[in-house]
Amino acid sequence: MSRGRIISMGGNVEMSLEEPLYKAFIDEVKKVSEGKPKIGIIPSASGNPPRTGKIYSSIFSEFGVETDVIDPLQRKDASDEDLVSLTYESDGFFFSGGNQLRLTSLLGGTKVLEAIRERFMEGAVLAGTSAGAVCMTATMISYGLVENALLSGEIELTQGLNFIDNTIIDTHFSARGRFPRLFHAVAENPGVLGVGLGEDTGIIWDFKEHTFKVIGSGNVVIVDGKQIHHSNVSEVEVGQAISVEGIIVHILIENIVYDFVERNIIH
Repeated sequence: MSRGRIISMGGNVEMSLEEPLYKAFIDEVKKVSEGKPKIGIIPSASGNPPRTGKIYSSIFSEFGVETDVIDPLQRKDASDEDLVSLTYESDGFFFSGGNQLRLTSLLGGTKVLEAIRERFMEGAVLAGTSAGAVCMTATMISYGLVENALLSGEIELTQGLNFIDNTIIDTHFSARGRFPRLFHAVAENPGVLGVGLGEDTGIIWDFKEHTFKVIGSGNVVIVDGKQIHHSNVSEVEVGQAISVEGIIVHILIENIVYDFVERNIIH
């Protein structure tokens, strides 16, 4: 079986059974489960992981699935054999919002993350909201104030969990005015695809077809830097304004499908 699908959510998703993004996640998990599906909830990005884990466990249980909360308190706990065994039992994994750096610094290089990756390559479905979506890529935004984001040196990129290649994701995109920092990230890394997810909006990644489909009530903004023909990001000093020519931008809404390899909308 090929690697599973990923549902990336832009944050501020209503905690409700009627929420289409959660239903889409559960539906994808049910497709790959041979019995009653089990979802591993990873609340590590949250400021209060035990509370967050209970909330999502309660919501997902109402969809008729089993849940386990995978919540290592320290890095050493993320290689505990009992927790690793529990991780292997899940058909899908949900990463909560919060602080993406808290999540990656806790799980990076651990046996729990190795188990999640193995299950993903066997077809398990991953989903994340806000920080839980940002961390899915190989390179992620770890810091960047919006008001300074078009000045050199004012955003910080670091390694994510590396489930999605050649992409940088930002969330709460329109609500928090994060256009500048995604433009900056793509200007410094023009080979990657910038994906800005609006609140209550997500995308379903299909790695077999090399596409993703938009779901939810808002917008998804695509920032494509492959055709950048000039920028000054390598020349200016920290704090100076950056200049970029040739960025391509698309704004997508629900049910639009995008080919992330060919970099075009499928009509």
